[in-house]
Amino acid sequence: CASDNGNPNSVTVYVSADEHIAREIFSAFTEKTGIVVAWVGDTESSKNTTLVQRLIREKNRPIADVFWSSEILGTIKLAQENVLSPCETKRTMEWPAQYRDSQMRWFGFSPRARVIAYDPQKISEEELPRFWWDYSDAVIADPRFGTTRTHVAVMAEFPEKSEKLFATMKHKPMLGGNAATVQAVIDGLALFAMTDTDDVYGAINRGHSIAMFMPRHHEGVGGGTLLIPNTVGIVNGCENHNLAKTFVDFLLSEEVAMMLATSPSRNIPLQPSVAKHFPTLAVDDPLRVDFNKAAALDVEQITVVMDAFAQ
Repeated sequence: CASDNGNPNSVTVYVSADEHIAREIFSAFTEKTGIVVAWVGDTESSKNTTLVQRLIREKNRPIADVFWSSEILGTIKLAQENVLSPCETKRTMEWPAQYRDSQMRWFGFSPRARVIAYDPQKISEEELPRFWWDYSDAVIADPRFGTTRTHVAVMAEFPEKSEKLFATMKHKPMLGGNAATVQAVIDGLALFAMTDTDDVYGAINRGHSIAMFMPRHHEGVGGGTLLIPNTVGIVNGCENHNLAKTFVDFLLSEEVAMMLATSPSRNIPLQPSVAKHFPTLAVDDPLRVDFNKAAALDVEQITVVMDAFAQ
């Protein structure tokens, strides 16, 4: 793996999280451990997909030590492609089972929630449909990328409802990213937007009349809001494996959970010791989801959705 100008105390991280947030985390890590972070990001809307493809290309001669992703399906694909290696530390062994790979190759932390964005001056919360399947008037980001791809893949667990939804959404434009869908609501071009919590918080911070609602996927317990975690994994065959383990442990720490919860993106802390300080970020009934199953349905589902919008 590459190091920082030959510095043996350096870890190389490929990261798809927002740059301003990643920089703060890297600085805090270096201050705490003395380990320098050489990092590679990507500013395009397809950044996570781009980095996943790059890691697969570099599989036999890895450059990165760690992959920190802002979503999960690409990370699962890397594990399936044998790009990621197990990371066993006291912290990772104790990590919640639903947010770690069975072979310890990736770990989920500090998720964002999938929500509907709307203008409360134009429609009241009481008027909003309760279920995702009733938002055919919403605009959506390109489903081939990012958290939108993850959500669309998860929706494949409800084939009849999701196919009907996307078939009725085809008259809406497919936008470049989640921020663009929120902007469409702000500009009055759409009544609803399928997006992430961080994009809504960003618009609120800029002074726009925008709010979020968390529709359900089904009526039963565990049928509520989809949480899409950040994920982290160590690159198989990297040179700085021990330093990489230190970085993974840091990302899963309470310190980072606190930093991400107080950041502009307001990520949801998984640790109860941190979550108790952020009651407004709590999600009442997270969707119970098998991300490995979503990853298996991913490609076929994306084809279904793209075909629906092409008609």
